[in-house]
Amino acid sequence: MTLVSCFNNTFSKNTSRVAVDFYGKRIPFSELDKNSNKVANALIRLGIKKGDKVAQFLDNSPELIYFFIGALKAGCVVVPINTYYKEAEVGHMLSNSGSKLILVNTERMKVLENCKGNLEELRHIITVENNEKYTSFDNFVKNSMENEPNIKLSNDDGAIIFYTSGTTGKSKGALLTHYNVESNLKALKEAWHWTDNDKLLLCLPLYHIHGLGVALCGSFYNGSFIVLRKKFLPDDVLPLIQQHECTLFMGVPTMYIKILEAKDREKYDISSMRLFISGSAPLSSETFKEFKDVFGHEILERAGMSETMMNFSNPYKGKKKPGTVGKPLPGVEVRIVDADFNDVEKGEAGEIMIKGPNILKEYWNFPRLNGEAFRQGWFRTGDIGRMDEDGYIIFVGRARDMIITGGLKVYPREVEETIDQHPAVKESAVVGVPDKLFGESVRAYVVLKENANAREEEIISFCRQKLAGFKKPKNVEFLKELPRTSTGKVQKNILRERAMKSKAS
Repeated sequence: MTLVSCFNNTFSKNTSRVAVDFYGKRIPFSELDKNSNKVANALIRLGIKKGDKVAQFLDNSPELIYFFIGALKAGCVVVPINTYYKEAEVGHMLSNSGSKLILVNTERMKVLENCKGNLEELRHIITVENNEKYTSFDNFVKNSMENEPNIKLSNDDGAIIFYTSGTTGKSKGALLTHYNVESNLKALKEAWHWTDNDKLLLCLPLYHIHGLGVALCGSFYNGSFIVLRKKFLPDDVLPLIQQHECTLFMGVPTMYIKILEAKDREKYDISSMRLFISGSAPLSSETFKEFKDVFGHEILERAGMSETMMNFSNPYKGKKKPGTVGKPLPGVEVRIVDADFNDVEKGEAGEIMIKGPNILKEYWNFPRLNGEAFRQGWFRTGDIGRMDEDGYIIFVGRARDMIITGGLKVYPREVEETIDQHPAVKESAVVGVPDKLFGESVRAYVVLKENANAREEEIISFCRQKLAGFKKPKNVEFLKELPRTSTGKVQKNILRERAMKSKAS
């Protein structure tokens, strides 16, 4: 089934039910259907054809949702753009994708205008708000028909191009088909017991695979109710869960840390909740334990990629193991291999390779990368991990982040997990820096808990007690916060650059 046929099935079964609450604006499924049809017909009226790329560059809003579904109904491929991106990043994504049209809000018009002069294929700019220079969203859909256009879609047609976070080099566009996404939503429905009785509090940004691909599409796939907010505000989460009797929440580890710091956290009734889900970055064992101690819930950690949707998940029922991302989802096969692509023994670390219906169709306009990304039909994730005795996957780092010191391999995640056990430490990040004697040395960046104190030698000594000597940090630097992408990934490229500058000075 295509995403459009799945969503239409939900709309037809739930015409009178409310689909989305956006700050008190309650949007029924019937209105999602009608307004998305108007968008689809408006796109076609402008000459946008099946297979054309259309971009969205704005905050969470009803207009974004109407546009997203409508673009799919018109047979378009949607290109979500990170709202924190600047001219060079936005220009690259629009140019690489060949987007013909973009939906944008006033706040981001300056960024777009500063890069649009080099975008030969961008023909139309639609603004959410009224704008003297460009067509507003209201005028864009004005007088547009409310019936769905007759666009024939197949499972293999492109649906979304998610651009990778671009922490090394320019971001790459992962083209996912309708079948890639739909097959994954089907697996998540089974794994997470997701139903039309669920109420999801959605504070994730709708430009990322976590927010758009999993949370939004999953809710429409299952007919769930969404409490949508523009952004995550930690002091709002618990009151909103209580007010709307939410059952689901999806976040990144930083969100859970902030919720634990929220004011009056214990006074709210969140007994309606059945599942807290975490992804996009590693969740520390300490955060897992503290959240369980405070709220009585074990956070379910899962893992995926822009190229594949979700690959692994801890079980809904059964043991959730902190420090792991669980087992492969239904339909996903996994291998862990050495440098020669031979399977390693269980418990040994190697590169994670996967196979399944969720794997991208191609990297858009990156033919060389398409060849490098696969090996005998298996997709190379670039993640280093190992499988424990129960079949749970443990990430130990990205292949590009692995440190080789004196010929010995150090996986940053193992060192970070150790540092995070120190009672004064809130979180940490570990990178490798050039070393004349050993090739690379281990450098740690540490954020301390509020009102806590620790010295460099104390952290190093703590690691020396728990790790082999070559794995312990040679240097420790304390920061107020770690540099992160908007979806919570630590930007280790920035930390490496910082380390190099520090070494040079």
